Amino acid sequence: MKAETENDRPVLGKTENDRPVLGKTENDRPVLNKPFGLEEGTCYLVRGKKAETSYMLFQAIVEQGTPGLCITTRFPEKVRSRYRFASVPVWWISFVPGDQHYAPNAIGVLAKVIEGFVDENPAGCVVLLDGVESIMNNIGFDKDMLFVEHLNEYMMSRKAIVLFTVDPECFKLSEFARLERSLESIDEPQLRQALDNPEHYPRTGIR
Repeated sequence: MKAETENDRPVLGKTENDRPVLGKTENDRPVLNKPFGLEEGTCYLVRGKKAETSYMLFQAIVEQGTPGLCITTRFPEKVRSRYRFASVPVWWISFVPGDQHYAPNAIGVLAKVIEGFVDENPAGCVVLLDGVESIMNNIGFDKDMLFVEHLNEYMMSRKAIVLFTVDPECFKLSEFARLERSLESIDEPQLRQALDNPEHYPRTGIR
């Protein structure tokens, strides 16, 4: 069997040889290993039916020391328990009243709190947003798109990465094409393959 080389490994974006990627900061804070090639100041569209893979990537980045924020339509306590997010703030996209609960139609408020978290972590951070479809169902695609584009532009000048989990089947073909044109795209099966390979990246223990 042919031995796998560095060039054979799945890379989800440009590598550090092509353009800047998340790596060690001036304070030598570990952020993300080279195989994923994720770039600071970028919003990524993780397209696929299994949102769990995005949680695995998010967990892997956070476990290396990067501040993280998880925004989800799932019940926060279940998310914290399943993905070992004890020290990670988990905000709930829900109409249920509560602290760090944000209605899916309150995109102005949600954008401001995301911006605040990013600005509080100027050395770099990662945000997982699992709720694009829920927001769209409540405010319509066009307003949802404005929300996504605003965050994308806001992150460009900052050392942050945003992961949007998206199931393409929840959108019309023309709508999903607009999303892909606005964001960097990652294929979920390819991402899962990289995460599951211990030679490329340490296993997260999530199954």
